[in-house]
This record gives sequence, structure tokens and C-alpha cells, in this order.
Amino acid sequence: SRGESRKKITREQMRKLRAWNSLDWALYSHFNRSFWRQARQFGLQKLRREVEEIRRRREFLAGKCLRGGGPVPAQAIPDGNLRPFQPPGGEKILGFALREGLSPQDRELCGRMALPELPYKDLLEKKQFGGKNETLG
Repeated sequence: SRGESRKKITREQMRKLRAWNSLDWALYSHFNRSFWRQARQFGLQKLRREVEEIRRRREFLAGKCLRGGGPVPAQAIPDGNLRPFQPPGGEKILGFALREGLSPQDRELCGRMALPELPYKDLLEKKQFGGKNETLG
């Protein structure tokens, strides 16, 4: 999660961004249309109910797992394994601090859900490749 420094862009800026990123925009447009086609097939009301269920569960787990119930600045996270990478010169990336006193099972569950993207990627690679740093050649 990034800080709240989102800036409004003009229609002209949007047009230029789309031109500069035309291949990305084509992919986005294709998958956006594909998503909504599949969403209609699944049923929009059913999708809304499932989204609400996910939100309800997320709120429950945030209350159970997180100190403060939401994202915090990286320096406020005591567990270094849960601090997100801070790119030099960029905006500060927020992360999650776990509540004190969690059971070992809850700490494992909550810790995995609060894991920043780079350590999470490493965890997935370890599960996929058995800890070997393999590359395609």
C-alpha cells in the first residue's frame, strides 16, 4: 500500500499515457472485457455477494491479526520480516504490524497474510522450486 499522494490527471494526460503504454493498454482492455464477460456468466449478484463475504472476512482478520487494524508506516513494524521494501527516492510503502499475543497458529496465518510482496514471492518460489534458484535458459 502506498501513501495517499494520488494526483488527478487530465484527459490529455490520460490520452498520452494510453498512447505511450498502448500495448499495456491493449492487454488491460482485453482482460477487462474478458473479466466482465465472465462476471456476467457467473452472475453479477452472486459476484457481489462473494465480494462482500471476502470483505467481511478481511475485516474480521484485520481486527484479529493487525495492530491498528490496517496499514502502518514501515518504521512502525517491529518484525523486520514484515517490513516492506522501501524504494530509494520513492513514496513510502505501508505494511502491516501484527498484534501482540497471537497464538502460534494465528501468528503463522496472520504473518503469511501480512507478508510483503518480495518475501511472499520468495516463499512462493521456494514452494514451487524447492528452494532452488532456478531460471529458464
